[in-house]
Amino acid sequence: MTKLLQFFSVAVLTQIILALSQLILLPIQIRLWGHAATAAWYSALAVATITTVVDCGLRTAGHAELVRFAKQGAADSAAREYFQQVWGWIRILILLMTLVLIAGDAAVTVFRGSPYPVWKAALTFAYALETLLIIRIMYLDTLGFYRGAEVSYLLFAALRLVLAIPALLVLRLQASGLAWLFLGTSVVAIAFQGRMLCRPVRALGAFAALPRRLSFRVLAVTRHTLAEPCANWVRLSLPVLVIAAMATPAAVTTYVALRAAFGVGRTTIQQLARVASVEYLRLRDQGRAEAAESLLSIFVLAAGFLGTAIASFIVVDNMRIVGLWLTRFDRTTFQTIVVSFAPSAAFYAYQIILALMFRLGELAWVAQRHYAYILYSGLFAAFALQAKWLPLYLVLLIASELLLSTTFLMPGRRKMLAFPKRTGSRGLIAAWAGAVVVMTLWMAVRNNFGHIFADFSAGSAALSALVLGSALASFAVFSFLSNADLFRTAPLMFRRRREALPKIYAN
Repeated sequence: MTKLLQFFSVAVLTQIILALSQLILLPIQIRLWGHAATAAWYSALAVATITTVVDCGLRTAGHAELVRFAKQGAADSAAREYFQQVWGWIRILILLMTLVLIAGDAAVTVFRGSPYPVWKAALTFAYALETLLIIRIMYLDTLGFYRGAEVSYLLFAALRLVLAIPALLVLRLQASGLAWLFLGTSVVAIAFQGRMLCRPVRALGAFAALPRRLSFRVLAVTRHTLAEPCANWVRLSLPVLVIAAMATPAAVTTYVALRAAFGVGRTTIQQLARVASVEYLRLRDQGRAEAAESLLSIFVLAAGFLGTAIASFIVVDNMRIVGLWLTRFDRTTFQTIVVSFAPSAAFYAYQIILALMFRLGELAWVAQRHYAYILYSGLFAAFALQAKWLPLYLVLLIASELLLSTTFLMPGRRKMLAFPKRTGSRGLIAAWAGAVVVMTLWMAVRNNFGHIFADFSAGSAALSALVLGSALASFAVFSFLSNADLFRTAPLMFRRRREALPKIYAN
């Protein structure tokens, strides 16, 4: 328990540092560079982050073989050979695809009649090394080094933030200098992680020897593992490129800022998903299927409420408190773009089902939904680029996120014994109710109903807070009443199991 508490403390601190990196650096960049240069930076960043998917999801393979190899060493030659194949392909794919990405970006830039800035290549290599850092963290977790692995990423994130702030404020670095700083911190982090954590397992070295013959059969699993990282890139980076092509730089930076704000809620729920999925499987393995699904339902409802609360606050605040951070942003643009995030925040709970399906080994089931999301998100982006109308694209962004979330909360046609059907239906109803609450508040704010959502006076702030509290209280009451059987029977069920099985709880 102590190890888990330490791990979660470090994990939470890491998420705080990552959130601060986005919340602090963006306003500084806008103040020093202006909206146009900042938008160009984040467009380059969107291209560079393609490197986060170039391993084709192979990071999810080879974990069982790594454990056997670490325990038995050379005695288990089959496990050693398979993991060497996976680790070798990961490094080769990252290197080759990074070079291809840089070459493609340079070719497009030159074709447009502009010289290719070298700092873009440095930024791409920085994120390629960060991808390698994260993949090794996943394997170190499997070996039980999860605290040290998480600390290595915490130190990396903190180092980048601590160096970037004075570099911008004191040295007044431009985009080129910041890109090289990012590359330097990635190199330091990879070297530190390799020296401090990977020495006991040399097979995880960045320069570990490649197998004599690379087997293409290892790549067969990528048809399922590639979908999830690609979907993440489509969600986080593709809209930046699309908005940059059809709207002003201020719209791009506003989108990036709101992505950071709503990202706090998403990452928090991702941490809840790790705990919820593990506890669900633990209870189910003990033969307590009903208790497992009740616990999972409570996590899903809590996640839905959290997402709704964060979205409602950002909407109702209407840049009065958030505006202290986003000092050079236009409120009308803010209100327009926030609608692309706000309704889907109520559906963030689907990530709990996603984490559970991964742990259950339902890779194909997950991949089907992510590939569908990639397809219709790409079609929506192409259609919006043809129309060149930002509000249309924002509506399509909402539709794509709601479609993805709904497909995860519904089991689909194929019968799945492992799928928690009641939990999915509870979460879906709560998510739609939360989306209705958020959109009702957005329309009230957009029309400045009662003239209380734009003024900075204490009276307007108090009335806005009263509206927000009333809306969230109504949503909480609805969630409770629509799930009264869950909240009424779950505590009794857990109590009966404790009385029936005292030895389990005594241990």
